[in-house]
Amino acid sequence: MEITNRTSYEIKPEFVEKVVRYVLEEENNLGEVSIAFVGKEEITSLNENYRKKEGPTDVLTFRYNDEDMLGEMIICPEIVERNAKDFGLDFIEELLLTLIHSSLHLCGYDHEYSQENAKEMFEKQEKYFNKLREELL
Repeated sequence: MEITNRTSYEIKPEFVEKVVRYVLEEENNLGEVSIAFVGKEEITSLNENYRKKEGPTDVLTFRYNDEDMLGEMIICPEIVERNAKDFGLDFIEELLLTLIHSSLHLCGYDHEYSQENAKEMFEKQEKYFNKLREELL
């Protein structure tokens, strides 16, 4: 697992790796993952180029699912922090949620195109969040 932080936010790589590995193992979906923490301008540009959506987002997940690389996550801590305030969570809790969410996308779950898939994804997300919040935070 490759973790790169191109921001001034202090992100503990051990925490990130534990969360992502846990979800991938639980979902029997092992593979290499690249995770980059980037600034608001970079995530905005990527969101507009790849999703054709205007403005920043908290996370983008690219699922490759090939022999060498399962996929990559691109996370914007500034937006994660904003979401934490909006949802009444600590930054680390919202980061945990974001990592779980993106890990589930890497496992093939999607909430935008199928109600059934969305329901299953969010149920798993809540289950993993509750378990990992208790264990890691």
